[in-house]
Formats: sequence, C-alpha cells, structure tokens
Amino acid sequence: MNLYQRLVSRAMLLTVCAALFGCSEPNSDNSTASWVKPNVLLIVADDLGYSDLGIYGSEIPTPNIDALARSGALLTNFYANATCAPSRSMLLSGMDSHQVGFGINPSAANRLPVLRGQPGYSGNWPDNINSFVNQFSDSNYYTFMTGKWHQGSAAEATPQARGFQKAFYLQEGGASHFADAAGQTSAAAVASYFDNGEPVAALPDDFYSSEFYVNKVINYLDDRESEDARPFFGYLAFTAPHWPLQVPTGWLDRFSGAYDEGWEIIRERRTESAKRLGLIPQDFTAAPLPSALGSWNDLSSAERRAEARRMELYAAMIAFMDDQIGRLVAHLKATGQYDNTLIVFLSDNGPEGNNIEFGLADNQSWLPERFDQSYDNMGRVNSYVTFSRGWAHVSAGPLSQYKSFLGEGGVRVPAIFSYPARIESNRKMQSLMSIMDIAPTLMAFSEVASSPNFEMQGQSATAQLTAVDNTNAIRPHLAMETYGNKAVWSDNFKLLWNWQSGDWQLFDIQQDPGETNDLSVTSSALRDTLVDTFNDYAQTNGVVILEEEVGYARYPDQVEAFSGISP
Repeated sequence: MNLYQRLVSRAMLLTVCAALFGCSEPNSDNSTASWVKPNVLLIVADDLGYSDLGIYGSEIPTPNIDALARSGALLTNFYANATCAPSRSMLLSGMDSHQVGFGINPSAANRLPVLRGQPGYSGNWPDNINSFVNQFSDSNYYTFMTGKWHQGSAAEATPQARGFQKAFYLQEGGASHFADAAGQTSAAAVASYFDNGEPVAALPDDFYSSEFYVNKVINYLDDRESEDARPFFGYLAFTAPHWPLQVPTGWLDRFSGAYDEGWEIIRERRTESAKRLGLIPQDFTAAPLPSALGSWNDLSSAERRAEARRMELYAAMIAFMDDQIGRLVAHLKATGQYDNTLIVFLSDNGPEGNNIEFGLADNQSWLPERFDQSYDNMGRVNSYVTFSRGWAHVSAGPLSQYKSFLGEGGVRVPAIFSYPARIESNRKMQSLMSIMDIAPTLMAFSEVASSPNFEMQGQSATAQLTAVDNTNAIRPHLAMETYGNKAVWSDNFKLLWNWQSGDWQLFDIQQDPGETNDLSVTSSALRDTLVDTFNDYAQTNGVVILEEEVGYARYPDQVEAFSGISP
C-alpha cells in the first residue's frame, strides 16, 4: 500500500460536507440551504518555534494568538516541512513537497549536481499540480494574499496563477522588514515585491512588514464593493520572526533584560511551563544541548550582552506580530465577519539555528559591507542580525533540533484552528496532522469541491476538529525527506535517520518527545515496518536518496562563533 492516498475528489468532499454540516452542493439552485459558507483566513508565521507562543509555554506575551487558540483548537502534533519553500508548496498544493518540485529549497538544490534535472527538486510547480486556492476562486470566493510567497518567479508560479485575485507579495524567501528593501542573500541585494503582478518600485518610507501586510489585508476586505456578498479566502504570510531581527523603534526595548540569564535557564522554564499546560509528559527529559554549543556562562560579558539582545529582538518581533493579528481580528469583529470566519494560524517550520553571520550560506562577506552590525544598531534599519543556535534550542524547546532538520524541533510547529461557528472552544487536538492536510480541511469546511483534474495527498481533519470525542486518526502515518534527512511518524512512534550512526532510530514521541531513548533494537519489527513505509514513500514521491546531509550545516557537530556583533 502506498504511503499516501489520493483522497480528495469532488464527490468525497461533498460527502464530507454533507455528513458534517448538511450542506448542499456549491452553486446549486437550492436557495433554501441554511448553511452559510465561512470566510477563511490562513495566517502563517515564518520560522516560529514550537514554544514561542504563550499558549505553548512561552514567556513572550501573545494574547491575541492565545485567544484564537482558546476559542477553538490547539494542535499539539502538527508537522510542517523543515524549511520554508517546501512547507509552503505543501500548504498550497495539499501534496508532498517533491510532487511540487520543492523537495529542497531551490537555491540548495542548484548547488547539488545529483539533484539537477530531478523533477522533485526543480523549484517549479509542474503542470499537473495546482493550488487549492484555485478551487476557492472557482467556487466564487474572493481570494487575496499578502506577504511572503517563496514559490518561484516563473509566470505560472505567481500568486495570480495559483488562484489569488489580489496579491501583494515578497517573491524571495526573506528580506529586510523595513523599506531599505535589502534582500536575503548576496544574490538578491534588493528584495522583489509585487503588487497584483506589477513590480513595486519603492516601499513606503514607514514600511514595516508585519504592520504593512495586515494593513493590506484590511484594505482588501474594505475595498470590496458593498454588494459583493462573496465569502473571502485570505492568506496572510508574515515574514516575522525570520531574520533579520528588526522591530519598530517603539518596540526595541520592550524586552530589555528579559534574557540576560541565558538560554539554558529560559529553556528549562519553557519546559516546565509546557508540562503545566499538558503539552509534554510530567517526566519529560529534554535532549541535551550539543556540546559544541557551549554554555552561556562560557561566553564573555560582551558576547552574553549581544546574544541576549538577539532574543530580545526576536521576542519583540513575535509580540508585535501578535499585536497586528489582534488588530485584524478586531476589524473582523467590528465588521461582523468574525463569527463566520475560520482562522488558521501556523508556522512554516521550526526556528532558525543556521546562522548566516557566522559563515553559513557564503554570506559573511557582504553583511558588513552593506549593514551597520554594531550592537547599538541591532534591530534597527540597516541592521541584518540573525537568530543564533542557542536561542533556537529555546524556541524549539522542549523539542530537539531546529529548522533544516527532522528532529521534532525542526518540524513540529504551533498550529491553531479557530471557527466559533463549528469548532468548540478550548479544544486540544493531539492527532498527527501534516501541513498538506490544511488544504482538504479548509475545502471541506467551506464546501469547496475539487475540480476533476485536482488531486491532493492531504487528508481532511474536519471530523477530528469538530467532534470532541473523536479519536480517529487523520492519517495513519507521515513520511518526510529534506536536505538528505529522513523520518516517518506513525501513531506514537517516529523513525528518524541518524547521520552520525548511519542507521535508523526509533522513538516513542508521545512519551519521549525529546527523542532521547532509541527503541530501534528492542522494537526491531516496528522499526523494519516503518523503514518499509519510508521506502514506499520515497518511491511514490520521487525522492532522491542522498549519501550525506546537505543542510546549511551539519547537526550537531557545529562550533558556534560569537563574532558577528561589534561592540
């Protein structure tokens, strides 16, 4: 049996809708149907870690996102891909990233001869794969997006080609959050912004990404003609808290001194908070920090000062993003749209621990040439400071590893569903769910049928989200490959490839989410079954099995250097 089933056809979606809501076929002549299609607002944070929200145990105040979680369902076992572009391809298509040509970030694939010419790594959507947003647009939804796109630059890969009627977007994977328009890498000295397909010559002087993107969403909602009664589908793709760490002037010192105690202490506090919230077992054992990282107390006073500042800025970016989400929710309430709006919030992957300031991605040469990297300028315009490995372990904590890797901290991310009309409040959903399950779930909730040529590997989670006592699994298993890393999740267990040992490890991640107790020897039969599951997945999705790990850096044999900030 193949790993994934192609589940979502027009007939199946309508059957799900009828069973759940008693709804009628879209665009039918049945004018007596009482069910009203919901608005849908999909919000994605960029590089937000599992423990970075208050509702997940963070000390960072996120009252607005927390309120969304309390109004609906908090997901505790939701998985994205390990990096940005692959995750977003899965989100928008409902397919495995290799099916969409994003088995790895395209820039990395171009550097690997073994991946060149392989369809699963092309960085271009194939003709037979479409976005689920097209289905919403075809079902008479008003569709729009704002924020990070990161799905290529080809004409057939633009938001307009993928179902969005209006779009303001950043084409690349990252950029300055201010109007200086600096790009993510030396190859993109100027970031590429587009407004409804037209290049943006200059950003407003007061541009700050999180605020501007929310302003755009509100404008898109308000610009509808008064007689336009169509429901909306909106995609708000923040670039926060992705580096560079930058915040508006009034937020620069919001968390001054909050992180002077260092990453070990903050990580432990978040772990204890997660236990109190019931997110991890009471006897949870965290994975030890890599020895190469060193201790906070081993840093000089100047190094500790700079490192604490990084986390202050990161926390401020998250808190400011939360503030903007609160502003958007308030607008929905003021305009009478909130109660019938399905709001989904998630992160695209775990936090960034691969620090470009310290020589990764060949970026160290251009940073000091273009930016003021002094301590006093951290977080301001013309500063390009990144997150660091020690704090990434806090952000991902209490889980192991971070972005680019398939340890739980790299791929298990916060996710929230809020829909007052259908989802009961204060729900905690523990079912295994993938980012590619978002598309069929939103389509089923919205009574959006798929066109005959549209297929998805994702599976709808509507039953699990709406039935309090429903314990049926959304999917029997999930497999993933990226940057040469490999993993399979099934029930409470996870199979993970270990590059150091050159073999598979097996963990009970319900009891051991820190991945500290390898069961591969004592549970060899299960191990072998899941190996077969991975091989089946790889064959089905055109995965190229790499002979080595090819992420930004290898984990955890990395020696951190704290030389990126000048006094």
